[in-house]
Amino acid sequence: MFSIKKEDKWIKISLFAIIVLFFIVNLYAVLKYGNENYLGSFKKFDNDDVKYIRSAWELVDKGQLIYHRVDEPTVFIMPALPYALAFFVKIFGKFGGIIAFRIFQATLQAASMYLIFLIGRKVFNSRAAVLGCFLNLLYIAEYYTTTVILTEVLFKFLLLLLIFVSLYAIEERRLSYYTIGGVLWALGCLIRPVLAAYPAAILIIWIIKKYTIKDMMKFTMVTILTFSAVMSPWWIRNYAVFHRFIPLTLSSGNPFLQGTYVNYDQSVDHVPSKSGKTEIETNQNQINTGLYRLKTYAVKKPLKYVCWYTVGKSLRLWSGPFYWKKIFGINYVAAAIFHCFILVLGLAESIRLFINKNKQFVFLFIVIVLFDLIYIPYYTMDRYSYPIMPILFILSGYGIYEFIIRRVGIWKRNEF
Repeated sequence: MFSIKKEDKWIKISLFAIIVLFFIVNLYAVLKYGNENYLGSFKKFDNDDVKYIRSAWELVDKGQLIYHRVDEPTVFIMPALPYALAFFVKIFGKFGGIIAFRIFQATLQAASMYLIFLIGRKVFNSRAAVLGCFLNLLYIAEYYTTTVILTEVLFKFLLLLLIFVSLYAIEERRLSYYTIGGVLWALGCLIRPVLAAYPAAILIIWIIKKYTIKDMMKFTMVTILTFSAVMSPWWIRNYAVFHRFIPLTLSSGNPFLQGTYVNYDQSVDHVPSKSGKTEIETNQNQINTGLYRLKTYAVKKPLKYVCWYTVGKSLRLWSGPFYWKKIFGINYVAAAIFHCFILVLGLAESIRLFINKNKQFVFLFIVIVLFDLIYIPYYTMDRYSYPIMPILFILSGYGIYEFIIRRVGIWKRNEF
């Protein structure tokens, strides 16, 4: 499953070289740019990265999970990133822990590259998988993301691992794989709640592969029980603090409200949202304001809003790389050109695979579409498509292998 012992020598050498180089460049980026790439200020705590860091500090100092306000426990964020960061802060100190966490992210990036190879090999073949890894190596957003303290790197690693285990679970129909999948699903949700919708992709592929109702029920029960066991400490904490069952977070209000503004232009039909006495009250006010806007303005301009909630938001999600600050002298335009090249190549290969009725590819495509649909109701941006980009690199690698390399005979089927 995870072994590459049977791979050709050149596959091993190529993969090893890519992973080592990827790790070294990520590590260099962390040490060179880490302290330059904060999105917020430690004086104002006005962005996600510094708020996560403050949450970790508060966990270490007072044992309380906070986010917007230090005097109020939060359910605005999922707890995994603050707790992971707090672990490093506890060992290495307030700022030493941040550096250590970034180095940890560089290590996770290297592990993610290996998972990209494993997924590509499982769905297509080893040669295409290596090509996908090589393309990913050239993606500047990977190195930028390692330098920031956000959920992207940790979430991407767990998502890729979940996809890989899911491929085996779907094919071999073993309870052990679905149990592992349940653990990974829960851990991913403890980082980003959007992963709660992931089983929809599994259900669709079950239907396509004609699973029996009995098998569906069996695997569903095992997965849900495992998921619940991992999530239960979070549920218990939320009930003890807020006296209500909160399965994930109560933080969708602002992204939902922002998403109701076409092209995010709040100068048109602006409706103010009142701040509440608590985070939860403010969140509900934002949801109510967003619903009011849709009932009021979407009815008047239905075509405009339909286009925005389909094509418009999808373009916002996929049209550019998550690359907000320049590193290694590479500007955003160059990064965006390569990003768009991968999108076009991945889309072209997807169309070809559909025409050829490639069944192995279907699950990857379903996951891509699912993530697009998950974010459409809310504020979408390039940051949210980053964790799913490895699938596009895998598809692009297979496209290059099929259309260029294999057809011109650079790599024959029986040699590397």
